[in-house]
Amino acid sequence: MRMHPCCVAVAASLLLGGPGLADTAADAARAYAESDWPAAAAAYAQLVDENPADGRSNYRLAVALRHVGQLDEAERRLGQAQSAGVPAQFIEPERARLQLARGDSAAAIAALSAAADAGFANAASIESDPYFAPIASEPGFEDAMAKVRRNGAPCEYDPRFSEFDFWVGHWSVRDRAGNPQGENRIEKAERGCVLVERWNGATGGTGISMNYFDPAAEQWVQIWISPTLQIDIRGGLEDGAMRLTGTVFYVQNGQHFPVRGTWTPQADGVVRQHFEQSTDEGDTWSTWFDGYYHRIED
Repeated sequence: MRMHPCCVAVAASLLLGGPGLADTAADAARAYAESDWPAAAAAYAQLVDENPADGRSNYRLAVALRHVGQLDEAERRLGQAQSAGVPAQFIEPERARLQLARGDSAAAIAALSAAADAGFANAASIESDPYFAPIASEPGFEDAMAKVRRNGAPCEYDPRFSEFDFWVGHWSVRDRAGNPQGENRIEKAERGCVLVERWNGATGGTGISMNYFDPAAEQWVQIWISPTLQIDIRGGLEDGAMRLTGTVFYVQNGQHFPVRGTWTPQADGVVRQHFEQSTDEGDTWSTWFDGYYHRIED
């Protein structure tokens, strides 16, 4: 059932304790967005007086109070926000700013490290904040920031996500005799968490695949999609080659068969991609695709 707009407004005002508090909440949000810290502090103080367990309002009140120099009350309100369930990823960076306002750089770095340990990942918000500039060269700051950056892009720091990097590039793909089979472009995306393949065959066929390391299963996964084929194969790096096995599904007729693929880097920089298919549940295998990747320098 859809509620009439006037009823939505009435319901919101009732939840906030009446039209007066609804207006106060709007004024508080506006002042906070505009960095009008005295007005934000006054408005959020009214809101938490009515609802002391309001974590968001306590947090924003703490921020506003820090900006107007009421540090003890800011710290108390930050504690209230934490008790109300505001995550440490928000609490600890603000605690770091509060400690800097007090002139305690060691406590600020400890709070930043605690934020990183709790999963805080927004390195840009710290690096662009002038509050932190004076302590950027102090012991422990860069260690804390390294943890924050790792939280924001864990795949860039975990070597397992780079095991397939030898396939990354723009390639001319040929058969063993050197006849062209197509071009393929494989690019890292999502901060190193996935390899995206875009295939253009010499006879007009196309396809894309997503290739990623699944840390829960501790294996590599390729999901291939084209107008006629779907492939789901999994495995890992063995003796320097990526070996994945699974199923190929033929969209046009609904048939599916076991399939396995191997990507092997050669000493001359060529990468061989060899696919085999079985039509007898894996008793015998026949070559389905055999391509040699020659790098194109863009």
